Parts: sequence; structure tokens; C-alpha cells
Amino acid sequence: MDSKIRIIEKPETVSWDAIRRCLIEAHAPNRARRIKMSHYRWPAERIRESLGERGVMLVAMDGDQVVGTAALAEREHPVWYAGGRYAYLCFDGVIPGYTGQGIFSNLDERREALAQEMGYRVLVFDTHVRNKSRQEMAIDRGYRRVRIFRAKSGDHNCVVLVKWLDGCPYSRLYCRWKLLRSRIKTLLKSMFSRG
Repeated sequence: MDSKIRIIEKPETVSWDAIRRCLIEAHAPNRARRIKMSHYRWPAERIRESLGERGVMLVAMDGDQVVGTAALAEREHPVWYAGGRYAYLCFDGVIPGYTGQGIFSNLDERREALAQEMGYRVLVFDTHVRNKSRQEMAIDRGYRRVRIFRAKSGDHNCVVLVKWLDGCPYSRLYCRWKLLRSRIKTLLKSMFSRG
């Protein structure tokens, strides 16, 4: 990573509009490949609110410019893979021209360390099923695909990836079975909702 790039928690001097602009620019290549993401369409205030009180926004700064972001938010849902409270990883991206420099890896490593410091044992994120590069990056870092679901927008499917910081409590076969089951359920739902 370029030594002039700093990875820090979002300072007051960085606006939520700057975060939003970074996300829009960072995900432009995905949109060009028809890999849809919903959060880039959100107003800046909704991004801030979605992090909640315990959420943290990390930024990669090149001088005064935000060139990358990565956030975590606390979520609590009784899903099989998290068992309640977990760190939801969101709002991440690096703008074109800064990719390939290790910025995203540094943001992701810092976010994971921060989640651990905050007492989270399970890290969860979701992405478009066709966003293979993001999935492969996560799998290389110890994540497993555990679920497929239809996005609220109804125009694409997402895959959920999970990393258990104390090691996966489930067999690889069980995780694959749960993934396959959710894939079939999502497929059937989309077939029957078409009319």
C-alpha cells in the first residue's frame, strides 16, 4: 500500500456525503458489469443511521480525499450461522485508480481486528452472487458461503459469507447443505413470484 494512504476511523472532518461519493465511484465498475449493489443509492444520512450506535466507519485517506471505505455494524438476528449478535461488514469499496495497492486488504484487516476488539466472534457480509472477486477474496481470508437470498429490490440474488473468529463450529458439509438449501428455496420463490 502507498505510504501516503492512511487507514483511520472516519474523522468529523469527513462528511457522510464524501463517504457516499466514494461508494458510488468505487462501485461504478460493478454497475458497468450489471452487478447491482443497493447501498450506493442510499442517501448519506441513511448510511450513517444504518451503522447504529456501535457501528464504525473506516476510511482510506489520500490527503483530504476519501479513496476507500469499510464499515461494521452490530446486528442481532437468530440466524443459524451467527446465533444472535454479530458484526455485519458493509459499505466497503476502493475507488478506481487506487485499486490493486492493497488498500482494501488493509481496510478489511483493520475492520476485522476492530471487530475482535469489540468482542464480536462472528463476521458476516453479503454481496451480489455474481461478485466473484469479492467472494474469492473473502474465502481466501477464511470466510464461507452459507446462504443465498433474493435482494429486497427483487432484481438480483445475494450470497452471505461468514467468518467465525474462533473457528467454524459447523462441518464444511453442513455449510454446503445450508447453502444449497437456501439456493433452491430462493430459486423456487423467484419462479413462483413471476406469476
